[in-house]
Amino acid sequence: MKHTDQVIALLRTQIQNDQEVEDIRKTASDVASRWVDPLSGRKEQTNGLVYGLVQSGKTGVLTVTGAMGADQGYRTIIILTSDNDALYDQTLGRVQEAFPGMDILGKSDCRDQQGFLQRIKSGTCAIVATKNASVLGTLLENLKKGNVKGLSCLIIDDEADQASLNTQASRATGLVSGINALITEIRSFFDRNTYLQVTATPQALFLQTPDHPFRPKFTLLSHPGREYVGGDDFFGDNSTLVREFPMSDIVALAPGPQPNPALHLPGSLCRALDTFMIAATYKRTREPDQNCAFLCHVSTRKDDHTHIVQLLRRYKTDLSRKLGCNDDATRKRIKAAYDDLTVTHSGIRSAPFDELLDYIRFFSPGITVKLVNGETDEDVAVRSPYNLFVGGNKLGRGVTIKNLLVSYYGRNPRTPQSDTVLQHARMYGYRRKDIGLLRLFLPPELHSVFRAINRMQQALRELIAKNPNEEFRGLFLEGSLKATRRNVLAPGAVGIYTGGSNYNPAQMLRDASTREATATIDGLLAGIGNKSYAEVPLERLGKLVALTIPDPSRAEHVWSTEAIVGSIEKYQTLMENKTAYVYVDRDRGLDADRRETQGILEGREVRNVPADKIALFMLRTKAGPGKESVWWPQLRFPSGRYAFAFAV
Repeated sequence: MKHTDQVIALLRTQIQNDQEVEDIRKTASDVASRWVDPLSGRKEQTNGLVYGLVQSGKTGVLTVTGAMGADQGYRTIIILTSDNDALYDQTLGRVQEAFPGMDILGKSDCRDQQGFLQRIKSGTCAIVATKNASVLGTLLENLKKGNVKGLSCLIIDDEADQASLNTQASRATGLVSGINALITEIRSFFDRNTYLQVTATPQALFLQTPDHPFRPKFTLLSHPGREYVGGDDFFGDNSTLVREFPMSDIVALAPGPQPNPALHLPGSLCRALDTFMIAATYKRTREPDQNCAFLCHVSTRKDDHTHIVQLLRRYKTDLSRKLGCNDDATRKRIKAAYDDLTVTHSGIRSAPFDELLDYIRFFSPGITVKLVNGETDEDVAVRSPYNLFVGGNKLGRGVTIKNLLVSYYGRNPRTPQSDTVLQHARMYGYRRKDIGLLRLFLPPELHSVFRAINRMQQALRELIAKNPNEEFRGLFLEGSLKATRRNVLAPGAVGIYTGGSNYNPAQMLRDASTREATATIDGLLAGIGNKSYAEVPLERLGKLVALTIPDPSRAEHVWSTEAIVGSIEKYQTLMENKTAYVYVDRDRGLDADRRETQGILEGREVRNVPADKIALFMLRTKAGPGKESVWWPQLRFPSGRYAFAFAV
């Protein structure tokens, strides 16, 4: 029997969709085609990434990959998870369920050194450990004590961008954070190992320097099943699921340290709650065993959380009381929510409003209001018909809120980080059958942030799909959006191309090796006269840039041919722009090195080319003693609040 067969059979019963299970198996097989051969006998290691989507079920890929590793000869499977006891218990339970034919060791088993070593030496085992210095230190000590370097090891790091990276990197002191150092040492301990990172937010991983041991050497996309509702559904151009409200309503919900804040519900929160009551009631009348959830996630302050819980309890009390006495204003208010839902859900159009109102009148006394930090699925279990959750400080990664129909979101950092904000997207998940009942309420400022993050994610996944090599992994950023936290990025390790800026190589190679490329460019630009420009298909720019040959010994690591070409491709896709400008001048006396943001043209020449499209300025230098005539490029991005970030 095979471990893979066991976990596949389990997934079939859980997912009940053979095609989705087959997609998971294929992703795991793709990983297996790239990992270190556990039976090779050589000293070898590699690392890779499985890049999924938030709430898309990456656990299935994780378990099938682990089972496949055991079948192919990996004797030790180490699964690293969040340093939270409840989440650890959840992960341990899932691993025990998925791997019935393996010996499963948990944190407590590591404390018994003799028993631990006896078990890992006797057969294939899976070790589930939290990313905690004490736990990882004990694990490493046991491995060294047992001298088991010869065992092959598959290390699966769940949410690998969290805690695993060096949080001291930005200080440039050479110090390494404790968790990062321990994971590095565990990886290097085994002669043959594969380190597999799993996350839906890999921004920090891709912005590590190209030779960094935690930057993926291969990346595979994990795709969600057809019932998945994600970024495109909420933030695509044709979305009908988002309702905006003024940011001032968030201020009203966050009174801070006021001793007795008024229990006044902002109108937008009341509309969101009314919408949830109609949506949840409709779903329950069709599926009597289905309880539903509402999430209010607007603050990091404990005082605010307590206040919001009180507000939701006031809503519950008032709703039950006013419906009991047939209050006309309450009826009209809820009818407005009903009318809004009929726009997106045909079933509600045929459900009599008065019938739904009667159900709400009956069930509203049983509304549950709960403050959650949501570290595990159990923390957000839906046990009553209506569950109103207030998101605390640690609404954790990987937490799935069942039947979450309406979300009210207002977490508004000054400089939003795409990976952090994206992990707040608890509204994503397998909800396709209820899509017309879903709503997200948020201020327009945050709506713009989520749209920008969705565009960044689309661009990154498309780039990975088209370019399987790891040379360029550019992140498209808009507005004030940041890719990730600064503390895990080394100073000078990230390059940025911003709208309205010019970039050029510091110097070009000018030896005989450039002749063929120069002749090819000559032919491509033959139709454009000196000191003039032409509008050309945008894809031609990448071909021209790729033919130029900068001098690597003079590089300042701002201009990168791969990054420039990749950024042009992303600009074309995201901005739906099909053409660009190419300016040509020949026989220029360019000789001295330039800063890579300085430009190689006079300002007047740059201004002669319209600024509404990407412009590539191509200057052919004069030949000289021992120097060939070559093409020197300068690229200008159109103005705008966007940027392309990449590792250098």
